[in-house]
Amino acid sequence: MTKRVELEAGGVTVTAVLLEDLAPRTTKAFWDILPIEQTLRHVRWGGSGAYVIERKLRDPELFPLENRVAYYFPNTIALKPEHGELAFSYGQSQARSLAGNGWAAHFANVEGDTAAYLDLLARTQHEGAKPMIIRRKEG
Repeated sequence: MTKRVELEAGGVTVTAVLLEDLAPRTTKAFWDILPIEQTLRHVRWGGSGAYVIERKLRDPELFPLENRVAYYFPNTIALKPEHGELAFSYGQSQARSLAGNGWAAHFANVEGDTAAYLDLLARTQHEGAKPMIIRRKEG
């Protein structure tokens, strides 16, 4: 059965499907530490996206990266395991840091009507950080 999670922040809840076939190690590491309660912030250098840091996802065993991407597109969720950074995109954004271009493991996609979720991510740029909860979706 395909695993799904719920993301909740700023009064918006969406569901994401885990890409277990494309990123089995990454999805297992993510699934095993749920629930996550962290602060969602807008990216500084990477474009149209937001992120949370979950230190439990800092894991050298997640290299080489699975389903490796440098760019994120709306509704994708990716992990940069060197930082424990979960990246959420509302437009085109990039896995960047002060060091320059980077890479991440694309391991989940938000599904369904995502307009309110994408708007929430965009608003973090001007409204600031928001608490986020990510939990297993049962059923």
